[in-house]
Amino acid sequence: METKTTTIRGLAFDVVVIETSHQDERGVLFYSAQVLIRERKTGALRLVRRTRVPGSGKVLARDVQRLGVRALDAFR
Repeated sequence: METKTTTIRGLAFDVVVIETSHQDERGVLFYSAQVLIRERKTGALRLVRRTRVPGSGKVLARDVQRLGVRALDAFR
């Protein structure tokens, strides 16, 4: 299993994307992505989105970097 964590720093909070995948020579066996918001002051984590569609965590991380908080408006 491979776990990749991407942290996108913001002014008031950070967006943390945790992607877990397991692959063999034929392809992807398991994929899970969790999108968390971490408060800067308290360090509290809040789960915003969980998905099992391969590659969606990377796409969401790219959108948050490009659009900022507006990319998360659809999840609230």
